[in-house]
Amino acid sequence: MSFPGKILPLTIAISALCNPAFAAIEPASIEVGEMELVPTVNMQIGYDDNILSANTDEISSMVTVLSPSVQLVAEQGLNAYRMSYTLSKGVFADSTEDNYLDHNFALDAHLEFNSRNKLDLRAEYNRGHEARGTGLSANGGIANAVTEPLEYDTKAVSFNYQFGGDEATGRIELYGELLDREYQNFRSITEGRDNQERTAGAIFYYRVAPKTSLLFEARNKDVDYDLSTTTLDSNTWRYFVGATWESTAKTTGTVKIGHFDKDFDDSSRKDDDGVSWEAAVKWAPRTYSVFTLTTGQEDKESNGTGNFINAEIVRLDWNHEWNDFVSTDLGISHATETYEGDANNREDKVKSYSAGFNYDMRRWLSLGLSYTYNDTSSNISGVSFDKNVIFFTVDASL
Repeated sequence: MSFPGKILPLTIAISALCNPAFAAIEPASIEVGEMELVPTVNMQIGYDDNILSANTDEISSMVTVLSPSVQLVAEQGLNAYRMSYTLSKGVFADSTEDNYLDHNFALDAHLEFNSRNKLDLRAEYNRGHEARGTGLSANGGIANAVTEPLEYDTKAVSFNYQFGGDEATGRIELYGELLDREYQNFRSITEGRDNQERTAGAIFYYRVAPKTSLLFEARNKDVDYDLSTTTLDSNTWRYFVGATWESTAKTTGTVKIGHFDKDFDDSSRKDDDGVSWEAAVKWAPRTYSVFTLTTGQEDKESNGTGNFINAEIVRLDWNHEWNDFVSTDLGISHATETYEGDANNREDKVKSYSAGFNYDMRRWLSLGLSYTYNDTSSNISGVSFDKNVIFFTVDASL
């Protein structure tokens, strides 16, 4: 039984500040009738020397994040169902106005009608936040008017349908998602950012070797903003060709390259197009040592500057298991974010370096220590910043 963390194909989106990696525990479950209840808890205690990602007057603080979660899982033959809830409470010792409380509730279903027809469904509600200095309050601008995290609700439903057996010469995958986002506070600032995103796509896989397939993909994303005076409504098409393979010369991966075409509904906004790509490749010279390279191009919604943000990202990670209990992680990433349509031709360079140590103390208990350094530079004054974050992490279950 497996559930996708996200049903849509993964868009390569690497955050500038990486969250500490959660260690691998093997939680036990409680039988509830014919279902299984799986409770877990994650706790992080650490230090952030620039919690607002500010260029000057940095604020540092000890940070504690407590995230209990529970899953209710049921199986029926090849079909599986899951209901999950996660609460996340963040406390900043020296900046209590930045404390937050997030909620996430999700329903998943994996259905196999036969060997050629499989369907994944997901519905999700998220009460989340944007930390000050990120999202709409990033890099100055309205940041001074925001005195606490921006809160938002997102509601999403998505599906992924596969027609064709895993060993078939041809296979089709259809997917889609409807996501509704609505901010909850500082409405004079955030009202114009409420929107709906509709994504739909299709992939055709053509098997050319036992574990290698060519792929052809078309994807559309339509973004509509609730406020009629907002002129950022857009429609984006992406077309890819590529390949996916498994365990070929110790590598597993998917590589896509193609073209994107972004059109705005408002004629005052300049349409754009260009080369787009997505790739994720794993290389395991040893079973216990894995390198992962991810790279991609994506268009992110404007945070108030320009028409949209054209992001080009590359990241390399290395995970090494020294024995059955101890593993380490190293990561390096670089992103170029170009603010298309900005009068000042803004371009940011975002670099991130991370290191982690994980100790699987018991089946139900894992400890971790992680460090991340982020360096953001820009051709616009007042935007550049750097920050250091260190976290001690505890993962526990039954």
